[in-house]
Amino acid sequence: MQEADKKQITPIELAAAMMQFTMKSIENSWDTIKPAVTVYLKDPVLSEDKEDELLREIYVAALALEIYCIPHAFVADIARLVSLGMGEVMASDNLSDHQLSESISQHYLPRLEAVYSAAPTDLALALVEEAATILYDRLELPLKPTNPVNSLLWTKLFPFLVQLVGKWPILLTKFEVKQESTELT
Repeated sequence: MQEADKKQITPIELAAAMMQFTMKSIENSWDTIKPAVTVYLKDPVLSEDKEDELLREIYVAALALEIYCIPHAFVADIARLVSLGMGEVMASDNLSDHQLSESISQHYLPRLEAVYSAAPTDLALALVEEAATILYDRLELPLKPTNPVNSLLWTKLFPFLVQLVGKWPILLTKFEVKQESTELT
């Protein structure tokens, strides 16, 4: 697809599209991880409330990774605009009540920054491993082993999270971010 064929979108629209894309990916893949989650419940029937809680935690982990990676997915000027757009979307009336920003900034971003600062050989893998570790710890499953090593949940959770992130390049093949936005200045 040539540059001229790409649809022009605002940074807010791109951020919203990324969030929607991530959520849709989780929903479409949920059935692959659901059995591994269910075995760690005392009651093997997953209630709708518990399922919503688990989906929210997975979404927060994937979204935290996506937000953290914005500066690495775009050139500096576009990354700044997309970060501002993501902030606008997260602060919107529709999302602010869910307190996604709070969970991301308190639990994920500091630890992802620590991983980045440690400069691992494979930064992408290290970031996903850290996010998966945080997610594993945050999932309220009463029968879950404290140590994820050799846990069925970990062997399902880690690859599940890997498949959810890193979709910014896919969106960039279809859209071009408007560099000027009166909404964000």
